[in-house]
This record gives sequence, C-alpha cells and structure tokens, in this order.
Amino acid sequence: MAEDPKKTMMGWQVQSPFPGAAPQQPAYGQAPPPQHPYGQAPTPPQQPAPPPYQQPAPPQQQYGGYQPPQPPTAQNPYPPAPSPQPSYGHAPTAQNPYPSAPPAPQPAYGGYAPQNAYGAPAAPAAPNPYGQQPPTAQNPYGQADHGATAQNPYPPAPAWNPEPDSQSGGFHGKGERKIAGADATVGVSNRVTFIKKTYALLLVSILAFAGLLWCFFKIPFLFNKVSIPLTEFAIMGPRWHWGVVLAAFVGASAMATYFAKHTQSKVVQYLGLGLYVLAESIIFIPLLMIVQLVTANIIAKGGSDPNIIRDAAFCTVGIFAALSAVVFFMKKDFSFLAGALAIGSAAAMMLVILSLIFGFNLGIVFSVAMVVLAAGYILFQTSQVLAHWETTSHVAAALELFSSIALMFWYVIRIFLSMRSSE
Repeated sequence: MAEDPKKTMMGWQVQSPFPGAAPQQPAYGQAPPPQHPYGQAPTPPQQPAPPPYQQPAPPQQQYGGYQPPQPPTAQNPYPPAPSPQPSYGHAPTAQNPYPSAPPAPQPAYGGYAPQNAYGAPAAPAAPNPYGQQPPTAQNPYGQADHGATAQNPYPPAPAWNPEPDSQSGGFHGKGERKIAGADATVGVSNRVTFIKKTYALLLVSILAFAGLLWCFFKIPFLFNKVSIPLTEFAIMGPRWHWGVVLAAFVGASAMATYFAKHTQSKVVQYLGLGLYVLAESIIFIPLLMIVQLVTANIIAKGGSDPNIIRDAAFCTVGIFAALSAVVFFMKKDFSFLAGALAIGSAAAMMLVILSLIFGFNLGIVFSVAMVVLAAGYILFQTSQVLAHWETTSHVAAALELFSSIALMFWYVIRIFLSMRSSE
C-alpha cells in the first residue's frame, strides 16, 4: 500500500515504500542530517552514558565512638536504633576504629589452666611480664637483677642492706640517698651519749669541788697559807676587799667559760672546767669559815651541831634532782626563761654592788630570791642539754650546770646559817 502523499512547499511528495531509498528532506528550518562517507553504514544515535555508581559515604563517627540516632524521614518514618558499641577485645569497626586488646583466657572453674593432651608437645611458656626473671632458689620471687634488660629498660631500686652510719650512729641502706639537713632521727644516739657525758662530767666536777674544799680545811699547809689569809682579807678588812675577791672570781669564771665554750681543743676545754671548779672552791672558803665559827659558837653554848653544810648540801641536791626530773619527764622546753634570767641576774648584781658601796646587809629575802633564780637557771640549762646544745659541747654544758648548782648551794647555806644561828 502506497504511502499517502505529503504536501510540501515544493509540491506533493510521495514516500518510497522501499527501505534504503533516498532520505527524506529535512523540514523547513531544520539542519540537514550529517552525511556519512560512501560505503559506511550509518551509526545509530548515541545514548548519554549513565553516571558512575558512587559508594555512599559512611556516616561520620562522633568522638568516642558514639553515633547519635538519625531523625525520621519520609522514606524511613522509624529511626534506626543506635548500633551497639564493640566490647573489650572485639575487632575495630567503622564506629570503633581503635582495636582493643583481646581479653586474656580465663582458667577453668577451680583455677586450673587447661592441660595439654597426652603425648602432645608442651606449649612454649609465655614471657614474664615487665622484665621479671623466672624464680630460682636465690630469687624465689622472680625479681630482676640490678641493671636494665631488653624487656625492662629501667632497673629496679636496690634492695635495702643495712650498714652502720658513723655520723648518726644508726643504719642506712646501701645505695640509699641520705637527705642533707634531715634531723628527724639523725643524731639520737649522739644526743644520748652527750647527755651521759655531761652528767658524768658534772658529777666529777662536784666531787672535785668537795675534794678541794676538804683539802683547804683539812690539810694544815693549805689551811694556814690559803684559807685563813683569804678569810682575813675578805671579811676582816674593809668592804671593798670583798669586792676585790668577787671581781677576781668573776674574771676567773669568764676565762674558764671562754676556754670551755669557744675553743676546739678538748684539753683546753677541760682546763677551763678545772679552773672554774677551783675558782668556786676558793670563793666558798670565807663562807665556810663563817659556818665553822657559828657552829663552834653554838656548840660552846651547849647546843648540838647544826650540820649546816650537810643539810644545805642535801637540800641543794634534792632541788636539783627534782628540777631535772621535771625537764626530763615533762619534755618541756624552758628556753623561754632566758630573758627573765638575764634580767634577774642583772638586778642581783646591782644589789650586790650597792651593798658593797653603801654597806647594807642583804637579808634572807635576797637569799631566797637567789635560790629561785638558780632554780630557773637549772631548768633552762637542762632544757639546753636535752635539745639545743651541740653534741660535742659536753664540757661547756657541765660547766654551766655546775655554776647553777654552786650558786644555789651558796645561798642555801646562807639561809640555813641565818636560821640556825638565831635559834
């Protein structure tokens, strides 16, 4: 059947019923189709290539592995549940990019590890953690030896090995660092030794003092050449003679104290202590001569021996022992008495000087006050011995304690002399 003719501007056109006939003419205003070379089949029109398949990007992981739930959309009205986080030992995922260490296998019930089958080779032993060595007879706990290893680059601290310490008298570990200036327990044994030496030397000083006084009164040569002339000069003469004796005693005491405190030679220190004991024994000679005269006068009147020296000595030793026990057992520091003692000593010295100048007598009240002052010095100096004196200054410490005891003994004798002579 023939195609219907179409009317164009050029007239009626009849399409050919055969394929391969002449191509149709383009319509008015359209570009003509491209011509193909002779003998080549026309190429079909090319379709546009589809876009390449893109992998959807995974959702961004929040810090710490937590992914917040997505809000519902029109395509998915139900929001998905958040994915569970991987537990310890699981492989890393997109939500958990950091792998965790696998958990150690747990032993079976009862605490026994699984045994190898009979005849199977033993599994190699796991290396000891942290550089420890297998336990041996010498090292039953598997501790590493001194020095670094490949598994443990940091060597452990050396074991404590006590060694005697010559400075503190205690022990310290080998390789242990001794902190400079630390004095929590350092020197405790030295302090104890110092206290023993101080009181032993004090006892020797008291015995030497008593022995010298015995010699001055019992040996005829010393009694006639030293005791009687000194008493006559100090008591029978004018008042300023006693001032000279006191000044000589103060000078000898200052020299002896300097030798005992401010020299390094032990021989010079002991020499200073001996000089002070000798000066104290000499200054006591006039007082003891008065005691002998009063005692002879009481006996001549028919009275009994008042025993002034003996009772005064027992009273002084008892007061000193009680005050020392207070410091030793109460552990109280009486260093705060330093200012009051200095003021009291200055006041007492001024009263003595005024009595020499104006000739008035210092009564029993002054003697009691001086006993109290000497007691304060004993408390103060005992505290110094227990806590503050250098442990090498036992000679100076003994000298100060002896001076306080001698001061108390002097005024206790005056109190007993005043009381017994008036009876």
